[in-house]
Amino acid sequence: MPEEWPIAAPAADGNGPARPAGRGRLATVRRDFFLHPAERLTEQERALMTAMLNCLVSDVADAVRAALPSGRIAANDEGDATLVTALSAAGLLDEPGLMALLLRRADEERIATAARARSGRREARVLQGLVSHDYGAVAAAAMALILGRGRRRDRFGQCLIAFDDLPDSSAEHLVHAVAAGMRRELATGRGVPAADQELTAASDSVLDGHDPERSVESLTAALVHFLDEGDSLTDELVLAAAHEGEVAFVAGVLARRGGIASDSAMDELLSGDAAHVMALLRVAGASRQLSAGLLGGIGDLLGIADAGEAIGLFDRMTDGEVEAARSWLVTAAGYRTALGRLGQGRG
Repeated sequence: MPEEWPIAAPAADGNGPARPAGRGRLATVRRDFFLHPAERLTEQERALMTAMLNCLVSDVADAVRAALPSGRIAANDEGDATLVTALSAAGLLDEPGLMALLLRRADEERIATAARARSGRREARVLQGLVSHDYGAVAAAAMALILGRGRRRDRFGQCLIAFDDLPDSSAEHLVHAVAAGMRRELATGRGVPAADQELTAASDSVLDGHDPERSVESLTAALVHFLDEGDSLTDELVLAAAHEGEVAFVAGVLARRGGIASDSAMDELLSGDAAHVMALLRVAGASRQLSAGLLGGIGDLLGIADAGEAIGLFDRMTDGEVEAARSWLVTAAGYRTALGRLGQGRG
């Protein structure tokens, strides 16, 4: 795969809109110019996250329209594009949970694509093989996960985000933002009070159908649970999955073994910080062989350039340091975020 996807094409046809010049955008340019290169989105990440966001907003808009009295607002692609533009301009799509999920999916896709390219396989086989597992609960959970992932691909194989993948707070924010974006169109000819009532009822109906238990994260956690219950959660299975780029599955295993939340494990695994990744492995009680295998297989894809130095960190961690890391990881994510905003780290 090329390292960067081509920049999206409106500018390629020579008829793109003129870019504003002068000092009017100086504040934005200054922020953008001094961003650290390692923290910037690549064109590949930007394209993927944009496509996922547009499709998600379109899906939510369709759900709100379907919940309105019949025929109130007709669905069309142009209307969805206008809605995305309006919500983006108002900053309503810049919601922390939503953006974190978009970035996480982009990271997962990048790692999976690179790992499979190394192995020469177009599809993951390890988790698919669990569909024929002797323990029925494992087989059912594996099938549910595979079907769930399949529904999160468009006809071109593009990665998507489902509404159920959103945290509750993000789902509520997005539905209300989309409904607000429809108010002007619905109010035309009907009046604002009637539009507000209908959109409120439609939003409540859509949110009643939101079920985080159907999210990919929950389906992955269920598979890990039943594998552990059936004594099938072996290091060999974890390594084989890792070599296929199944980072969500690996994070779920480490979370279960370490007694921490899967989101916390995923954040540490994708942190790009060798000390954090090694601390996660030690908290999860991972063997040195498993840790070295993960580093050798996908360490560079996780942002760890020197596997030898990382395994040295693993070896040198004291029991006290492991317990300190565990204590940090079992705290609430919101608490850790607040500490970060205050400039206070993990101690």
